[in-house]
Amino acid sequence: MVSQHGILYAVHLITNQFGNLVAKVCECLLRNGALTLQAIVRRTELSPAKVRNCLLVLIQHNCAQAFILEESVSGEDAGEPGKALTQYIALFVNILHRVRFSKFMDVVSKELGGSCGELFRGLLEHGRLTVKQIVDRAGANAKESTNTVQEDLGKLVMAHYVECCPAPEPLVPPPDADTKKRAKSSKVMVEPLTLEQRVMAVAMPSAMRRFSFVPNADQVADDQQNVNQPPSKDVGEKRKLHDLESDTALEEEVECNWRANFEELLRRLRHKVSFIVLHS
Repeated sequence: MVSQHGILYAVHLITNQFGNLVAKVCECLLRNGALTLQAIVRRTELSPAKVRNCLLVLIQHNCAQAFILEESVSGEDAGEPGKALTQYIALFVNILHRVRFSKFMDVVSKELGGSCGELFRGLLEHGRLTVKQIVDRAGANAKESTNTVQEDLGKLVMAHYVECCPAPEPLVPPPDADTKKRAKSSKVMVEPLTLEQRVMAVAMPSAMRRFSFVPNADQVADDQQNVNQPPSKDVGEKRKLHDLESDTALEEEVECNWRANFEELLRRLRHKVSFIVLHS
């Protein structure tokens, strides 16, 4: 359960970086838990289009996750096996990680070098990007070749500082009844998973896919053909509300998008602190 002070701080961070509308939707999710689009519209009194765009920003920057929850149907629909409800949940810990971005940058730059650090900066600024968007951004900023950019991305993935994004809309089953019974009968206290933990457990790809990057030879050829063309206007600016109006919230991703792996970065920071304490 997130404390009131925690909610206020998270909303403050989102307001500073994405504006009042996105912060209003984020606060609604933090205070009420997982909600459908229609429920968010009712609570915030914003138009469905505005709520949808705000959700896109939060998802793009890894501050929220969409999912489908299998639920039993009651009332007039009773007798049907169940229905799927698309819901959204705020990722409180990921929001707090935003204040650690400079420390994450420092870890990556010192270990893997400046070019990897600059590529990593793009993922922190934009939230999640395809390989093409990463290449375009690097080419626009530093005129890096496609080969070099893909090599740097490979290093980041191999170090587990960058990972393949979770599924855009995973199907989350209800808690297993047998598991609940075993937990009740067990003498050992079993902490049940939170909804956020259940959602992310289903959403995250397998370890093989999560940290598997194969350079795209076709993209190298395209880079040579388009070397004199101006870069895309999207890659040099942070993707915020106005950049995402034409996106679709729940489209299935054909290509893997990439994002920073906060879990590994936090582990490295903790290891660094432990090392300093032990040797001080």
